[in-house]
Amino acid sequence: MLRHKRVVGVICGLALSIESMQASGFRLTEQSLNGTALNSAFIAGAYGADSTYYNPANMSLGRDSDKWEFEANGTLIYIPSFSFDTENRDMGINVEASGLSSLAANGHFCEKDGHSNKVNNKAEPGVPCGAARVGGYATTTLQPVPKFFLKSRAYELPLGMKTNFGFSFTTPSGLAMQWDGVGGGFLKDVSIAMMEFNPVVSIAYDNIFAFGTGVRAIYAFGDFSNTLFVPIKQDVNMGAILGNIHSYGTTRVEQVSNASSWGFGYNLAATLQPFAKLENNMFQNLRLAVTYRSNVHWDMQGKLSAKSYIYQGSGLTLVEGYIGMNADLTLATDLPPIINVALSQDFGNHRVEFVWEHTLWGKAKIFEFGYANQVFDTSNLTGSSTALGQIKPDEMLDAADYSAVAYGNGWKDSNAYRLGYTYFGESYKIMGSIAYDETPAPQGKFGIPDANAYYVWLRL
Repeated sequence: MLRHKRVVGVICGLALSIESMQASGFRLTEQSLNGTALNSAFIAGAYGADSTYYNPANMSLGRDSDKWEFEANGTLIYIPSFSFDTENRDMGINVEASGLSSLAANGHFCEKDGHSNKVNNKAEPGVPCGAARVGGYATTTLQPVPKFFLKSRAYELPLGMKTNFGFSFTTPSGLAMQWDGVGGGFLKDVSIAMMEFNPVVSIAYDNIFAFGTGVRAIYAFGDFSNTLFVPIKQDVNMGAILGNIHSYGTTRVEQVSNASSWGFGYNLAATLQPFAKLENNMFQNLRLAVTYRSNVHWDMQGKLSAKSYIYQGSGLTLVEGYIGMNADLTLATDLPPIINVALSQDFGNHRVEFVWEHTLWGKAKIFEFGYANQVFDTSNLTGSSTALGQIKPDEMLDAADYSAVAYGNGWKDSNAYRLGYTYFGESYKIMGSIAYDETPAPQGKFGIPDANAYYVWLRL
């Protein structure tokens, strides 16, 4: 697992920002120009077209509520190339056999030049094939992402109330990695994107309290090409003469897959201006806000093609090569609930806002694979006819512990703390922010590389 920090510098007020995706799991937290400049410290003080995303309740508050507004912008996701080293997860195959099978089977086997290589006559669980740590590298990623926001003018309702309507199109989450080298195979070529369509409506009472809600419709799609070393444990009875074979260690699995589907949820928002009617009061523009974005779940459907390699020596009983499999794929994943609690205050032309964000990753599913309608191909296995006759691909699939290489293992709920500042000039704005964003991914574990992030932004 990689550990690194981020400090980001200055952006200009153009409809384009550059971001390096980090912390927050694989969420993209900044969506608009204002949201990016303020590191998403744009909840209680949200205004304009992009309030449809950050806090739809605010569409009906303030003087901006009487305007139609539209914003189009884009994010260029930038992940620079880098090299790294990581734990070697190739533990080979340890074989313990009885009967005649013990003449060839007992020992610790690793792959070498496409064939089995017995590196020790005794089974050695937990010993990697080669160095304890192996190197890898990631290529540069550049991915443009468009966003759109639309807010209507206010429409009057009875009892001093008014309502607004809006819409946002964003990309709330994504991952794009191209890694290589021995240590980078598990993210060889992986990309997943989510496009969110979010119609919203708000109702406000006398500029004091506002409530907003909306429907989240998110289309998710992904392509995956990676190599995993999956723990496996299996017992094979070769008969009274040949004896039993007990194999354990890791099997190398190369897989290519794709999947897509729709997921649905909702969002809620509320803003309170408790002193809005107290003129000449320094807290007249004080705002308290809470927003909630619900969990969105997908059971993405697609196809999988995989090769599971077997290296257990050669000779009397053992086999080597790979088992091919084509199957229907179900990829279960969640975008977890997100809670924001925010406080903003105006001091003349100056606005300061603090936001606490809590993301409930702990119970979310992160890329959990499931298979159906498997079709196996054993034509690329070599060995004795007796040994080959004992190969049962479906049983070997059951013997592999894919949960040990699940991307979401050990994830926890995470917090972010954001502080934003805005100066409103007559014809310009100056915006800046600092933030600290925790990663939900455990360090030193198998999974998506991530790290705690520190942000500094200034927009002129």
